[in-house]
Amino acid sequence: MSIVIQFPGDKGPTGGDGEGPEDPMFEQRLGKLEEKVDRIESTLSRLEAKLTETLLTSAKQAELNKLQIEVTEIRSTGSKQLNVINVQNEIVEVKGKLTGIDGRLAGLDSRINALPTVWTILASSSPPGRWARASSSL
Repeated sequence: MSIVIQFPGDKGPTGGDGEGPEDPMFEQRLGKLEEKVDRIESTLSRLEAKLTETLLTSAKQAELNKLQIEVTEIRSTGSKQLNVINVQNEIVEVKGKLTGIDGRLAGLDSRINALPTVWTILASSSPPGRWARASSSL
């Protein structure tokens, strides 16, 4: 047989001081506690869903920002490539114009060479012997 020793302040099985499973208020307190735990669980479930949604939205927003940066870089690269193509086209135009100018200069050079010199004009416009007299007097 076992010996039961009661400590001071222990009222026994019928004490009713609110301490122990035999207390009639214990069931009510346990019921309220269970209700509160259920509400906490429900609130946590809703918060978990919202948190998951927020994290997904944040991840999507970060991905969207990254894509926007990439699109901006592609656009700037594309515009730089277009600028390079425009400059190349302008260079081709300028080279074509320079080639045309070279051709005209060559034609002018041959025309200038075909023109009579000042001496040729003077000699052809002066009467014969004028230069002969001038050179003999020297």
